[in-house]
Amino acid sequence: MTQHEPVRFGIVGAGRIARSAFVPALEATADAELVAAASRDRARAESLKPRRAYDDYTALLDDADVEAVYIATHNGLHKPLTLAALERGKHVLCEKPLACNAKEAAEMVAAAAKHDRLLVEAFMYRFHPQIAELSARVRGGAIGTLKTVEAGFSFHAPDEQDVRYRADWGGGALLDLGCYCVNLCRLLFGGQPVAATAEGTFHPTCGVDLSLHGVLDFGDGRHGVISCGFDAGPRNHVYVVGTEGTLALTRAFANNRKPTTLIELKGFDQKETSFPATDLFQLEIEDFAWCVRTGRPPLLPPDDGLLNARVLDALLYAARGGGTRFAVQT
Repeated sequence: MTQHEPVRFGIVGAGRIARSAFVPALEATADAELVAAASRDRARAESLKPRRAYDDYTALLDDADVEAVYIATHNGLHKPLTLAALERGKHVLCEKPLACNAKEAAEMVAAAAKHDRLLVEAFMYRFHPQIAELSARVRGGAIGTLKTVEAGFSFHAPDEQDVRYRADWGGGALLDLGCYCVNLCRLLFGGQPVAATAEGTFHPTCGVDLSLHGVLDFGDGRHGVISCGFDAGPRNHVYVVGTEGTLALTRAFANNRKPTTLIELKGFDQKETSFPATDLFQLEIEDFAWCVRTGRPPLLPPDDGLLNARVLDALLYAARGGGTRFAVQT
């Protein structure tokens, strides 16, 4: 990447991802720098070692030296913080999911267009070279005509005090984990499904989905099969099945700074392609900074976040309806 003046970042939310992944990647990126951080606990903001620390989100958004904001709060704050940042002329890199539902996402996308600011959903996994290679092989016909994408992402999260169990904060397995599976299905099929069916297990008191298992109908006999949950052991895979072969990733989503392998199966033959450990957050930041400085469209444009949210809505409606088929909004 050609050197530009570093993009001056402010981080809103000083949780685990910000501390362990985003800040180290930011420090390693010549094209970005950490100017400010905000947390309701000022000590947590200070722990990120910004030039300025705030215990109030609005104070950071009012900081004239901050030109781009990374939003790493719980899902329920993504929309109000994004709108506030855009209104103040900040570019926004917002953690996934972009919003709690498609209605919120549409408001955010419209605000980005109105204020002519960049809005990107932070799907860091998309920057892994294995995803580019997987997509290229599918498009190039390496496994014939694509028929099925099976994606699974889960881990055991029994702590009911976790923010993922707060329905009013956008909790649930689908928004936290299933959003990855949906995003990859849409990428590989190159468009939106026409409908979704799903079933789920819902917490008896807080109401969030502990697990959700869905089928996305992409038409012409093509389907995405997704499975996500907090109530099962670890899954982190994708199987891409065509008429002539299968491609598989065993570390499809959670793979930051870990080596990965893409497996291609044809008949009894197996070919493996290895990828070295990669800092996906650094690649994500570099791409975002490049877009801010040059005006180039991002890898994940705002509309992609809205389209993903529409599919998530359909899956959740279908699951709450006991497996009813639900049309995906176009």
